Amino acid sequence: MAYRGFTDSQIEAFMWIMKTSSATEAASKMLISQPAISRLIKQLEARLGFDLFERHNNRLLPTRRGTLFYDEVERVYIGLHHLRQFAERLKERVAGQLRVVSMPSFAVSLVPDAATLLAEQFPDLEISLYSYRSSQIAEEVVAQRFDFGITTDPRIDPRYQSFQYSLPGMCLIPPGHPLEAKALIDIEDFANETLICGEPNEQSRNRITQRLRKHAVSPKKIWTVSLGEMAIRLVANGAGLAVLNAVSACYAKRAGVVVRPLAFDIHYDFQIILPLEKDLEPAINNINAELIALVEQKIFESLKMFG
Repeated sequence: MAYRGFTDSQIEAFMWIMKTSSATEAASKMLISQPAISRLIKQLEARLGFDLFERHNNRLLPTRRGTLFYDEVERVYIGLHHLRQFAERLKERVAGQLRVVSMPSFAVSLVPDAATLLAEQFPDLEISLYSYRSSQIAEEVVAQRFDFGITTDPRIDPRYQSFQYSLPGMCLIPPGHPLEAKALIDIEDFANETLICGEPNEQSRNRITQRLRKHAVSPKKIWTVSLGEMAIRLVANGAGLAVLNAVSACYAKRAGVVVRPLAFDIHYDFQIILPLEKDLEPAINNINAELIALVEQKIFESLKMFG
């Protein structure tokens, strides 16, 4: 007989008989009668066009084709189980979850503060905060593993929404350092000083090193850190000078570090990226709009602090 499809109940009955080796136990698992189980198996065999079991003394023994079919059904059912779990996670997110991912420099400063304010507006919202490298964040948002992302990756992609921002760089100075007396820090002030920078591929490090090269200024040495928090702590300990964005500099000031504007332009570009509106529930779109407003508020407060 030609294949015409089969039902979930027929497959479930087949699976339980294979697992229990008993139609009676299979019926118990499915909360139906034994004749109903037998009927489902007969219907499935009719649709497949071959026998799944041989009947010996009221026992059902799988045929060779039945065993091969079971192996494939089990493989597919594992995939379906994962699919159902994924669908449940999506449903939960729509019901009240927001997943935010940020590059490290804002993950420990800007994002937690903005998320705290967001939670006050949406007390039932469950918020998850993650920190990834900027190069990873765009693809994570495109794959809808996150609802909100902040990245220094400059790429613009039609697969997501993008909101562009730029922050001025600020100089971090240890308390008591001679440069504390200056209102503006010149590029020449870094001569013979220890400079604490981000990793070599970061935009901020590239801009400061290009400026140093252009003016033939040589620091005594350069320390490399992967987190802005590391730079803040090192400066607070008197290890050297650092240049960070204005938002991170606010947190440095609260930690007792001296912060001064630069007499030259070192700016930090970043973007907020969101999944396309059509890919999100209206409630998440509204929450994202509120979170953007809160992030912009924090940026404004940071800029205001330094005039």
